[in-house]
Amino acid sequence: MSSGIVFSLLQILVMNQIGRVFLIDDDSIHLQVARRMIEQQGVAENIICYMEADLAFAFIMNHLGLPALLPDVILLDLNMPVMNGWEFLDAMQRFKDRWPKPVRIYVLTSSLNESDLHLVKSYDMVTGYLAKPLTKDVILSLCGDKQV
Repeated sequence: MSSGIVFSLLQILVMNQIGRVFLIDDDSIHLQVARRMIEQQGVAENIICYMEADLAFAFIMNHLGLPALLPDVILLDLNMPVMNGWEFLDAMQRFKDRWPKPVRIYVLTSSLNESDLHLVKSYDMVTGYLAKPLTKDVILSLCGDKQV
């Protein structure tokens, strides 16, 4: 074995840890499960859950001047009441030039509708399209630069 430094998977994950994750989903059970899975993998410093996309969007707009409070990753459900995921993406798209730091948005949905996938690709700020439920491998991949 070489005398170089050998990193354990945990050390690599800590180095690639996500600062803040916003989970936006109206399904409280899915929020709890997703939060627990992310916590168990130790990949995020802070996980904020929203059951309503409009509340998450309001928080973001009210804190644009405070990048440390803004998410690094957003996991967004599409089908929600009040403001759905599409409306959230439209609103975020209008303000993307004011965003003070990079954010990766993943659409997280139980719908594998081909038209949804095609529409998601029209949003340049969306990093990936993920099927529910989250898996350990998907969560770990969020730490890397690769698209999911």
